[in-house]
Amino acid sequence: MKIASRLICAATLAFMAFTSQAQAGASLVVQMDQSQLMQLSADPGSIIVGNPSIADVSINGRQLFIHGHSFGETNLMVFDTAGKKIGDYDVTVSHDTENQLSMFVGNATIGATRYSYSCAPNCESNMMVGDQTQYFQSILNNNRNKVSYATSTTADGGTSAAAGGGSGGVQ
Repeated sequence: MKIASRLICAATLAFMAFTSQAQAGASLVVQMDQSQLMQLSADPGSIIVGNPSIADVSINGRQLFIHGHSFGETNLMVFDTAGKKIGDYDVTVSHDTENQLSMFVGNATIGATRYSYSCAPNCESNMMVGDQTQYFQSILNNNRNKVSYATSTTADGGTSAAAGGGSGGVQ
């Protein structure tokens, strides 16, 4: 009887230890295309992100920056330099802003397509995964051209205003 009692006690302790380690992490919501800062209790050694296409991280000392890339859920585990878990998070990336407008256009024949806008206070095109393909591609190309212009050199060898030249390529 004493042996059975000890076995039950040992099994109960093992089960409690297992379930406390297997419990889900703390919930964390990050907005898409935004970052959130978390302070860690110790220097991180390893950081594991379940799906880096949904959220990714960067670190600066004990500061952990979580970046929301696309809609969805993933998890994040942080271990210290000795391999001890110091953080366990269930990360949800959403886009719940009051300035977001989604317009659906279509009919029964072609179906519906989505166009996204950010309105603060004027509405401007804003590419979002799931938007109509040509619309999305057009905004993506315009953004690339804007960044390229802002960071490139001008035809006469000078730099653009954003890159520090001051003229913006206008003579």
